[in-house]
Amino acid sequence: MRAILFAMAAATLLGANPAFAHVGSPDVFYEGDAGPYHLFVTVIVPQVIPGVADVEIRAQSDDVRGISTAVTRLTGPGSNYAPVPDIAKRSRVDPQMFSSSLWLMEYGSLRLLLKVNGARGVADMSVPVPSAARRMLPMPRWLGAILLVLAIGLAIGAISIVGAAARESSLDPGTTLTPEARRRGRRAMAVTAVIVATVFYFAFLWWDADASSYAAVTQLFKPPKLSLTLTGGNRLDIKPSSSDQAWLKYKVMEQLVPDHGHLMHLFLLRTPGLDRLWHLHPDKTAGAAFEDNLPPIEAGHYYAFADVVDQSGFPWTLVGSIDLPKISGAPLTGDDSIGSATPIVQSSDAEMNLLADGTRVLWKHDATPLRANSPMLLHFVVQDKDGGPAHDLKPYMGMAAHAEIVASDLTVFAHIHPSGSVPMAALMMASADTEKASSAMMPAMSNMENAPAESVSPEISMPYGFPKPGRYRIFFQFKRSGRIETAVFDAHVN
Repeated sequence: MRAILFAMAAATLLGANPAFAHVGSPDVFYEGDAGPYHLFVTVIVPQVIPGVADVEIRAQSDDVRGISTAVTRLTGPGSNYAPVPDIAKRSRVDPQMFSSSLWLMEYGSLRLLLKVNGARGVADMSVPVPSAARRMLPMPRWLGAILLVLAIGLAIGAISIVGAAARESSLDPGTTLTPEARRRGRRAMAVTAVIVATVFYFAFLWWDADASSYAAVTQLFKPPKLSLTLTGGNRLDIKPSSSDQAWLKYKVMEQLVPDHGHLMHLFLLRTPGLDRLWHLHPDKTAGAAFEDNLPPIEAGHYYAFADVVDQSGFPWTLVGSIDLPKISGAPLTGDDSIGSATPIVQSSDAEMNLLADGTRVLWKHDATPLRANSPMLLHFVVQDKDGGPAHDLKPYMGMAAHAEIVASDLTVFAHIHPSGSVPMAALMMASADTEKASSAMMPAMSNMENAPAESVSPEISMPYGFPKPGRYRIFFQFKRSGRIETAVFDAHVN
């Protein structure tokens, strides 16, 4: 019975849905160029590690002949040594769609390597993939029973073989067994039984320790808890919760790299209406702590999502909540922004959002109902007050736009961009050929606010896939005429 319990230990250690780069939205969506080829890449991350990731690649053009896929670490030892690649299969129905299956063998920051062969030559692409278990799969009772029977059979077989060898190996064929030979066989079987029992005992101890270690690691990939404290009237102190020991021991918050020019992107979302979203960028203080001098904020209960990227390129989202009084802070500055809307229970699935200055934002999608677990492009169009294309858009933190997607029950939070769900910091690491090149990119990431203010097209698309059915709110953020604007849309996903 003990063996069965050990065999099934994995089933009872995890009950929660872990999350990493986002909350409740673990799959990777990326749109970009591999040389002359424009690709839309989806990586369905396995629920357990080691596990098989399903990769789908859609080519924009029909001149792609073949695509190969492989996985390496994003940084560090082994990042420059890819295994033998797998050849992606071309769809018989859609010749521009390719699919592949790859083993993710370890936790942490990995990257998907694509090699594209087509009429315009050979090109490469790297896509960061955060690898972490989302659950522990249960072992069926029947399988545990079979394993127990097999283990007992092997033990009995080993004891019998050793006993027979001790009794008869030195006897001539046809010789009758002597009492001494029988005693020698019994002694050998007894010693072997003790050895087998000892092996089983230490094997059970190892299984216990390994299962506990696995559970502890997986606890790390649940949304880490965030501690929020209001001091001095409008200063928000932010740090990992002292109750989250599994997170604290890794000291991730002390080893961060900037993403979109900031070490932390803090989203304060007023609940239950989801009618206010503050996108803030706290300053790092000593150790793992951050602080932010809050702007004017209305009173309410706020749920917090804090996005950070560690030095390996792994993205994290910490979660917490706080009750805030009405705060009279300084006006918004820099990249900080606010999004306002009616409470989600009063909203509709309108496809046009009219902003206070007359800017019109359209969310263009066909009449087909939105479906969960279906990769898509969220396509937005920004217009001036007369309905013409807005030609005065500028990058917002190095991107054409940002979007925050939140499920009405707060079980899903995703911060995405026109390139997809991949953080820019990790993307730059994935594109670097060496660790030296990756390190050289760090100053560039921290100074993104000084990037050239090139114009942005009024039509902006973002790849994403809603992870489950339900009601969602989308905060679409962009910069126009030097102002950061936020359009809000709601969606029902089947």
